[in-house]
Amino acid sequence: MPSTSKPLTWLLVGPGDIATRRVAPALLAIPDSRLVAICGRAGSPKAAALATRTGHPAVFDDYDRALAESGADAVYVATQPRLHATMVCRALAAGKHVFCEKPLGRDTGECLAMIRARRASGLVAGCSNYRLFTSQFRTTRRLIEEGRIGRLVGGAAVDYEPFYNPSGQTLRLSDGLSPILTLGFYLINIAQHLFGMPEAVFAMLSAFNPDQEPGRDVDDLDNLLLRFLGGRQFAIRLNLTSHARIRHSYEFFGTDGRIVWPGAPPHFDLPIEVVTNIARSVADSTTGASGAEPPNWHLPMIADFIAAVREGRPPLCTFESATETALITDALFRSAASGRLERVTPLAEALAD
Repeated sequence: MPSTSKPLTWLLVGPGDIATRRVAPALLAIPDSRLVAICGRAGSPKAAALATRTGHPAVFDDYDRALAESGADAVYVATQPRLHATMVCRALAAGKHVFCEKPLGRDTGECLAMIRARRASGLVAGCSNYRLFTSQFRTTRRLIEEGRIGRLVGGAAVDYEPFYNPSGQTLRLSDGLSPILTLGFYLINIAQHLFGMPEAVFAMLSAFNPDQEPGRDVDDLDNLLLRFLGGRQFAIRLNLTSHARIRHSYEFFGTDGRIVWPGAPPHFDLPIEVVTNIARSVADSTTGASGAEPPNWHLPMIADFIAAVREGRPPLCTFESATETALITDALFRSAASGRLERVTPLAEALAD
């Protein structure tokens, strides 16, 4: 087992956009953390370029060699979704703690394999949802638990933005690049944490490909409905068809009022509002300093993971929670194909199969 008597050392795999902008800076900023190695594709300059910006950790272009020779305690998997399952399982087999970017896998089957590998290893593993660490989410959960809007009965979220594709890769469903997996993961996972697991879901998906990109087959206009115990509902709309200003917001409906996120992370850091007869902003519900640049959203999430390793506990963002999100998204894809409401398989049932 990796030592807990020294800073947790990291192998960062996949030196792309998210690793460069958020993951590597967070690994460097946390006092109990040290980036010792970066692994990228053979022939790509990205790993070496990131190494020059992060204190010159070791650079590898072979993953198995990096696992064997880096000396890292933990692996941060920031590759494309189609590689997550194999890289996570190989890291666990090598005795490394693992943190993986979302989505955990392309489907439930991949996620279940990773849960089983983690449980067999006894190591700590997690899957990214940094939005659970924002003040917006934490304040919302507290207000709901305090009964400030009465009984929680429903909600809605929208995310309207053009595709963000800095690598220029072809966006294919088979690679796990549907917006339901890449953007919807966050919205669905937040709903899980506030409502529990839905009983059933309904989805309508369309693919317009407004820029007529060759080979692209992912959906880009999605309407998703989650139905929970007692008839509670959460609706999600994803729109990636428009070259227009980003809109990203949430609402949570209670019997005595609403909680509104008028501009949600990561694009915005606006205070939430409690709406009863008079709307009022909640002053302590932003994550960064007023007027400042948005914070590194990944930093508190990675700090929690490091603390989980030290304390021998699960992180807030677990493989189990990410797999429940996969069970929901699989049901959404089934609904889009069938045109019917589809049951969501509970995690315990999926693991028992």
